[in-house]
Amino acid sequence: MTPRPFGTTGSLLSPIAFGAMRITADPDGTSSVLRHALERGITAIDTARNYGDSEAIVGRTLRAWRGPRPWISTKVKPLDISNWRFYVPMAHQFTPASIVESVETSLRTLGLDCVDFVQLHQWYYRWGRETAWLETLHRLRDQGKVRTVGVSAQDHEHDALLGLIETRQVDGVQLVFNAFESRPLVSAVPLAFERGVGVIARCLFDHGGALAGAATRESLSRDVKLANASPEIVSEYLARVDRLRREALDHGMDLVELSVRFALSHPGISTIATSPATAAHVDAVIEAAAKGPLEAALFDRVCRAHVWVKNFYYFSAATVDGNPRVQA
Repeated sequence: MTPRPFGTTGSLLSPIAFGAMRITADPDGTSSVLRHALERGITAIDTARNYGDSEAIVGRTLRAWRGPRPWISTKVKPLDISNWRFYVPMAHQFTPASIVESVETSLRTLGLDCVDFVQLHQWYYRWGRETAWLETLHRLRDQGKVRTVGVSAQDHEHDALLGLIETRQVDGVQLVFNAFESRPLVSAVPLAFERGVGVIARCLFDHGGALAGAATRESLSRDVKLANASPEIVSEYLARVDRLRREALDHGMDLVELSVRFALSHPGISTIATSPATAAHVDAVIEAAAKGPLEAALFDRVCRAHVWVKNFYYFSAATVDGNPRVQA
């Protein structure tokens, strides 16, 4: 895998990062899957304070790892993790004190003196008028506890990052990007490339790993965002996955390869955070990445023919205060 620059920070990352949101520990408390990823040449790990035991498992695995230290990204935990869709003032989610506490807890848990990239784990466009959060992260940087800083966009809200990217207030951002959600290519990704801002792409295989080719009605029912979705929405989702699968087969590849190579076809994507459950999953993603970007015509076709504007936070048969939930 050819390393990619993380904006203008000077860091070169493997095009595949180990997304540790769903990492699980072996009996010894470490992760053999993460060790395998490091052995195979993955040099970046993305975790968060809000991912349960993720930082602890990553930290124990790194202490047992004898190879080069990977680049580590983590995220500041919001004060109210239950609020994820509706605007609140920044002080309700992040204060200077809570940012410092979260970063210092991450450092202790990961067993590091300095973390390479720290992001706010939530962002609303209007927060761009605030300055205390950035000043706090810069103080932590000046103290040698943080190397670079940024924010992670909420699902499908990539345009909320444009102000930060345009003014280069951040070193990097994280956003949802995959064959169904290619809209960041309209603005956020090319702008970040122009401004020298790094981009971590997440949700490569979309909900329930559907774009890895293993989605069924049963597996989607276990996805946190599709658990209450109507049968019609699930049917539409599976139909669109099948249509993309046929596209991949017509070009001699499976969905994993198409998904990985699609995401790496724009130079503005610095790395893709995937969440492999097994060593075999690690190998499949690395082998796909080694084949390089899609040819231009296929890349353009996937962008135009398979983009699907959706948000499963609202694709639900549930009600809010007795009223039917609006479907987007």
